[in-house]
Parts: sequence; structure tokens; C-alpha cells
Amino acid sequence: MRERLMKWMEPGRHEAGYVPVADGLRVLSVFFVAWFHIWQQSWLNPVLALGPIRLDFNAPVRTGYMMVDMMLLLSGFLLFLPYARARVNGAPLPDTRTYFIKRALRILPSYWLCLAVMLLVFDLPNHEYGSLRHFLLDFFGHLTFTHNLTAEGYIGTRLNGVLWTLAVEGQFYLIAPLLGRAFVKKPILTYAGMVSVALMYRFVYVAGMEDTALYFNRLPAMLDVYANGMLFAWLYTALQKRPGGDWRVGSLSLLLCVAALAGVWMLMDLQSRRYGTEAVRMGQMLYRFPLSVAGGVFLTAGGLAPRWFQWLFSNRAVRFQAGISYNLYIWHQHLALRLRTWHIPPYTDEMPQRAGEQPWQTAYTWLCFIGAVLVAALLTYTWERPLNRLGASLLLKGKKRRKD
Repeated sequence: MRERLMKWMEPGRHEAGYVPVADGLRVLSVFFVAWFHIWQQSWLNPVLALGPIRLDFNAPVRTGYMMVDMMLLLSGFLLFLPYARARVNGAPLPDTRTYFIKRALRILPSYWLCLAVMLLVFDLPNHEYGSLRHFLLDFFGHLTFTHNLTAEGYIGTRLNGVLWTLAVEGQFYLIAPLLGRAFVKKPILTYAGMVSVALMYRFVYVAGMEDTALYFNRLPAMLDVYANGMLFAWLYTALQKRPGGDWRVGSLSLLLCVAALAGVWMLMDLQSRRYGTEAVRMGQMLYRFPLSVAGGVFLTAGGLAPRWFQWLFSNRAVRFQAGISYNLYIWHQHLALRLRTWHIPPYTDEMPQRAGEQPWQTAYTWLCFIGAVLVAALLTYTWERPLNRLGASLLLKGKKRRKD
């Protein structure tokens, strides 16, 4: 019985070097981004009452957009892990060709499916584009991952508003191997350079603009987030080489994890007190660096935290949510908007969120979350995973042919 319980409590280990708490942090990040977008439509007060206990989630829900930065931190952390391990173990650096193929297999199938559905099912039949220029800049911008560089592809997109993040990610993927190799050779110089570029871009170039909408979420504004991901991946790998098992190390790591989560909450609370569009954007730029540091501390300390804590962030339910999180992120906002448009569930007031219409607010919120999970699971297991496996199989066969 004890062995069965211990096996059930074992944190997930899908592959060598698996980071136990990374799945949980990914799930939390996507969850709060989704909750923010759904709350924008429902205005449901995010306060949960559990008997005499009242849990007020107003701050993290109203500023859930900040967790996009945490998703980018995770990307930098996980992308650099193979480079960090190679440096610590004295092994060859990852193959660049394989890296690009794997990245393409990871993001393109679901991304292209989304573009096709949005364009052919919703946009063209409903004549969403007012001009050929708008269509070209929006659609071809998305095809080339440059849509966040134009107003038509970013602010005025008719495809899917959340996909701007994929533009930043796609652009970073192109330079990640160069940055990874540079970090291995000159870590301090590379880290300082990335952080300096980001801070100069945000606070010298962007901060003085009257309207920062088109600029504060571009790749240069995120380089310090990626740099912190790379730095903490290196630290994490170095610490994993040290012998573990000391209860004092586990206790200190647990305290650091709790402090990191508290720091994230505090930063989101500070951001929630900002009013006005430009003040909110300035807050995002201001808190981006400390937020990513808090996320990096959590990921690093989580690798040395007690097993039960790692299990909270990497149990089977969490790993399932992490597995469908990409499609959940892609589709949650569009689904929420469509449900409002289709009056599902039905409402009477023209602006039910403003009228505080119940039970519509609660039913709509639950339906958005449940629907997003179902859609994400369906697309992950019937589209994304099969194409990933097919691509991985072809990649393996190609490697064997080259060896022969």
C-alpha cells in the first residue's frame, strides 16, 4: 500500500531532465490569462466563498494578461535547458537543424489550423476585412510571425487576438540558437546585453511615446524575460548536479517557492491599482523584469523542493492540463467571444455584464472554461499530437538515413 501511494505521489518525469514544477507554472499562467479574457466578457466578481473563508482573486484576474510574460519566461527557460546541460556536462551543444524542426512541429500544426478556421469559417464569409491592405497585412503577417509589427495584424487583427504572443515566440525561436551558444560562451556578457536592450527599448524608446500600443509587446521589450529564463535554466542545471536529500535544502527551496508566488501576487496587485491605458502598459513594462525573476526562482527552487510540493505542480491532472495548454491558450478567447455573440447561455439585457445579470454571469464563465478545455483536449489529441508524432517519426527516419 505504501509503495502504491509513493508511486502515485511521484512527480511527473516524462523525460530526462524533466522540470517538475514547470507544468504547474504553465497551467497557472494559461489559466489566469484565460480567466482575464473571460472576465472581460462576464464581469463576474472573482471572489470565491468557501464557508467562512473568502478568496479574493480580483488582482490576479484583472491583471491576468501579465502571465503572458511568465509563459515567455518558461519558453526561455526550457529552450535553454539543453544548452545549460551540455555546458555543465561537457557535452556537444544541441543540433540547430533538429531544434528548428522540433519547434516547427510543436507550434505550427495548431497555429495553422487556427488561421485556416478563422479565415475560412468566420472572417471571409462575414466580410470582416474592409480593404485588401488590411487582409494582406493581417493574414500574411500571421503566416510570417510578423503580425505584431503592424496595426492591422496586431491591434486590428480579424484572426485571433491572442496570437500576437506567437509572433514574439516565433521571432525569438529564430535567434534562440545564437543566443544559446553565446550564453554558453559568454554568459555574463550575453545576459547583460539582452537585459540592457530590453530596458533601453522599454524605458528610453517606448516610454516616451504618446501611444505605446504597437510597441510595448514586441520582442525587444521581452528580451530580459527570456534572459532570466536562460539564467535560471543554467542555475537549475548546476543545482541538479549537487547531491540532494537534505531536509534543510528542501525546506529552504519550499520557502523560496512560496516567496516567489507571493511576489508574483504582489506585483499583480500593484498592477491592478493602475488606471488608464498608458499607465497600465507602463506597469507591464515596469514589472516585467521582477515578475520573470520571481518565475525563475520558482522554477529553480521547485526542482529541490519536497516531493509533495513538486507533486502539487506535476500530478497527472496538472500534466493533462499542461498538455492541452497550447490549444487552450489559442482558442479560449475566441470561444468566449463566440458564446457571447451566439447568446449562449441566453441573456436578456443588451449588456448582461454591465447589468450584473445572473445566473448568466456564472453560467457563462463556467461554460467558457469547460468549453475551452473540451475544445483544447479535442484538438490536442486528434490534431496536434498525431501530427507531432508523424513529424517526429519522419525526423527519426531522416537521422537514420543520414547516419547510413
